[in-house]
Amino acid sequence: MKTGLPLVDRGRIVVLFFVLAFVQPLVARADEPSPAPSAQPSAQAQQPTAAQLAALAKEAQNPVGNIAVVPFQNNWNYAAGPNLRTLYNLNIQPVIPISLGDKANLIERAIVPVINQPSALPPGSCPAQFNSASDCGSQLGIGSIQLQSYYAPRTRPDALIYGVGPIFQFPTVTAGFGSNQFGAGANVVGLVMPGPWVIGALFNNVWRVAGPSTPAAQTLNTFTTQPFINYNFGRGWALSEAPAITANWTAPGNQKWTVPVGLGVIQTNNWFKLPMSFQIAYYGNVVRPNNTPYGLWRFQWSLLWPIMRGRSGPR
Repeated sequence: MKTGLPLVDRGRIVVLFFVLAFVQPLVARADEPSPAPSAQPSAQAQQPTAAQLAALAKEAQNPVGNIAVVPFQNNWNYAAGPNLRTLYNLNIQPVIPISLGDKANLIERAIVPVINQPSALPPGSCPAQFNSASDCGSQLGIGSIQLQSYYAPRTRPDALIYGVGPIFQFPTVTAGFGSNQFGAGANVVGLVMPGPWVIGALFNNVWRVAGPSTPAAQTLNTFTTQPFINYNFGRGWALSEAPAITANWTAPGNQKWTVPVGLGVIQTNNWFKLPMSFQIAYYGNVVRPNNTPYGLWRFQWSLLWPIMRGRSGPR
């Protein structure tokens, strides 16, 4: 029996997230007062100073910052499955801050995973049309889309920054790419930003609330924490450690945890008159369940829209 939403419905969901991610920052900018005319040439005004780049880089690293971000996170998960093949996934993760007045923001973050899943067939069983033993065919599809919401009070720059709210996981998976269970739970983030540092952690847990009945070992109950430590060197350059540590509470024994360790380099600047950032990172899984990838290489490109609305309020 065919499972998952029809491809047309999944496509509409992805398009909706793109519309929200790209249109809302433009609407927010329309609410801002027009800047005073400058006597300096516009080309000079478009060149960010070192201080502006440092502020932009740190704000982009704040999960509940006053900035709209659209990351395209490319992950090459190597040595996955019993045949040690590479699983590629693209996470599209628009983050949109919505002003709730002078004292708080509502942060909306979606995660849309696009997955290229390699065949589970052993090399000797590959169809004749696949000449490469490492290929053996693959399937492209969509995983479970998540929507994370954070109520984030505005605090002073030297104080604890935090956000709390619900998380929802939707059964948008292509057949064979995961569970068709609808999940919900809670997420929280906290961080501090002293000097060149951005240090904090995100936590969430998702439980099954609806969907097809499954054996207890396959019931949705997952935990994720992402501690992050970023050091900004200036001129938009930063070193980042941000592993996504996960636990599947219904998995047996020592098959629950995945613990990666690694490092990334981030560069934030203006290209083509638009603020954006690039990241290259590697993470190896020092603790992993059977058939989980040994690690991943990551390349991330993020579009940035600083939102000026409401900055007159306390921060």
